[in-house]
Amino acid sequence: MRKVKCVIVGAGPAGMTAAIYLKRAGIDFILMDKSAPGGELLKTSVIENYPGVSEVNGPDLAMKMVNQLKGLDIKPEFDEVLDITKNGNLFTVKTLKDEILCDNVILATGRVPNSLKIDGEDRFIGKGISYCAPCDGSFYKDKVVAIVGGGDTAVTDAIYMSGLAKKVYVLVRNELKASKVLVQRLKFKENVVVIKPVSVSKIIYDERIKGVVLNNGEEILVDGIFLAIGGRPDLKFASSLNLDEENGYLIVNSKMETSVRGIYGAGDIIKKDFYQIVTATNDGAVAALAITGKE
Repeated sequence: MRKVKCVIVGAGPAGMTAAIYLKRAGIDFILMDKSAPGGELLKTSVIENYPGVSEVNGPDLAMKMVNQLKGLDIKPEFDEVLDITKNGNLFTVKTLKDEILCDNVILATGRVPNSLKIDGEDRFIGKGISYCAPCDGSFYKDKVVAIVGGGDTAVTDAIYMSGLAKKVYVLVRNELKASKVLVQRLKFKENVVVIKPVSVSKIIYDERIKGVVLNNGEEILVDGIFLAIGGRPDLKFASSLNLDEENGYLIVNSKMETSVRGIYGAGDIIKKDFYQIVTATNDGAVAALAITGKE
């Protein structure tokens, strides 16, 4: 069993920032993620509000962060956390491959996407239904797609897909909640049609996706569906810690510490007013500095 001062669970912007700060402080830690480093950045087409970078796509910004880790000799481990238990003043982090003893844990696993919870959805994930336009958009070149959602992610996806697809429907439950600059930009896309207020009540399919039925009875024929309807933290692996939360989001103090001393939250997993890349990096830095201050 390995022993380190801190285990960082999740290698998105929050987790990678925490790793950079801990490394600079000379604290031994392990950074791990069950998928590629980058988190939500890997699903983001265009970023225009990150300081120092006028415009960049998400995967490129993620790679810049990963390269910074490499420059500091930080090597994220590819592993999935199954359980975290408290043993006196220490924690045991059980993963698919290992068990690690540590003094502190930073939880930065982000959110898993919400689903429509209707028939056919699970069957076609990755085969006509996607949560990531930058990942799967190229499969729908010159085809017709629907984007479900009305926030920044949905509108950004719609703008991105307008450059690939023949036609893009944006299906909005109430009103567009995206930033004004994105909404304004969307208006100039001639192949984008915004339909509101509607919700998807049925998916039309046989061997592949054929379209959707809206709650007003209207049928729209599409080749693919992109879901951008928010997400939720998945904290099953930390359930034994009985952390205080609200609607699934961790409650933390000003130092990002949870209700259990030594367990920190950072990024989209915590309850806060704004979920942005820059706030995630802030959370990671604060959590790491709090741990550094203990030394």
